Amino acid sequence: MQKIKKRKLKKYYSKFKILGLCLFAQMLFLIFNEFGLKKWIELNKTKNDLKSEIQTLLTQQINLQKEIVKLNIDQDYIEKIAREKFMMVKPGEKVFRVIESKQMR
Repeated sequence: MQKIKKRKLKKYYSKFKILGLCLFAQMLFLIFNEFGLKKWIELNKTKNDLKSEIQTLLTQQINLQKEIVKLNIDQDYIEKIAREKFMMVKPGEKVFRVIESKQMR
């Protein structure tokens, strides 16, 4: 009787081990295959990075459009840009440059 029970238990355990190994192999396949969980996580991260980049570019585009409108309409803004970026002056104005000293104390 004992031997029969032990054989049945061994068969049961061996079937359980085979089933466990199959499940483990399937889990590994689902995680690491070409369309698996690992790839999905990478693609999701890429998608989020691209969304944030798109948002940054849209904000930059809006700011550039505002500057275009200013450059087309606002004369004071055009003068400011000309003075700061291109060092332009009106006739009769004097330009003073401040030189910073780089001496250590």
